[in-house]
Amino acid sequence: MATIVEEYTNLAKEQRAASSPSIKLTLEQANKLAGGQSFELIDGRIVFKNDAPADLAAHFPLTFEQANRLADGRPFELINGRMIFEMADYEHSQTQALLGAELVNYFKTKPIGRMLTELSYRLWLENPYESRKPDLSIILNEHLQETERYPTRAPDIAIEIISEDDAWTRLFAKAKLYFEKGSREVWLVDPYEKNMMVLTLTARRWVLDTLTSELLPGFQVELKDIFTWPATTK
Repeated sequence: MATIVEEYTNLAKEQRAASSPSIKLTLEQANKLAGGQSFELIDGRIVFKNDAPADLAAHFPLTFEQANRLADGRPFELINGRMIFEMADYEHSQTQALLGAELVNYFKTKPIGRMLTELSYRLWLENPYESRKPDLSIILNEHLQETERYPTRAPDIAIEIISEDDAWTRLFAKAKLYFEKGSREVWLVDPYEKNMMVLTLTARRWVLDTLTSELLPGFQVELKDIFTWPATTK
């Protein structure tokens, strides 16, 4: 059963007061207080879908194995031993689904690789306090390691669906990390402005209409098809 969890990790005194059952929060307030964890807002109170220890702060820094147990199946990233959750809104989720569907259809006709969703990567085997999770990953056949539960090489194409509060500096830093660990392209997809940027090791380009990739021969998708749900025909 879902339980109400007061998250005290790094919260100021007034923020702790705001999580009191006697105070009703708006969605915006709750989103800030949740620190990225997935939650529901019921009668102004934060409700987490999974039990979590009230003294979670005492567990920092977490190793990947510890975080994986605490996450209870929820996708996360581990940065400096801290679990980072992202709450996808409607636009983010829809774009991820539509782009993923286009890629699956492509690989059905050209089986040169695979598209995977929210796969966790252990890019620093010597460091148990770090992991990363692109929204979508494209791994070409020559780099597939099906025996690896959590790949140790970044995907050939790492795809990040931009959230409304994402900072470009953070996104570029993450792209740089992917390149250092083996990626050949990084796609930054913006469902709010309805455009995207494709980065390589040596260049970056805006995509405003048609998405192509040198790594995916024959792949061609109109951006409107990943930002707008297909109309139904009567």
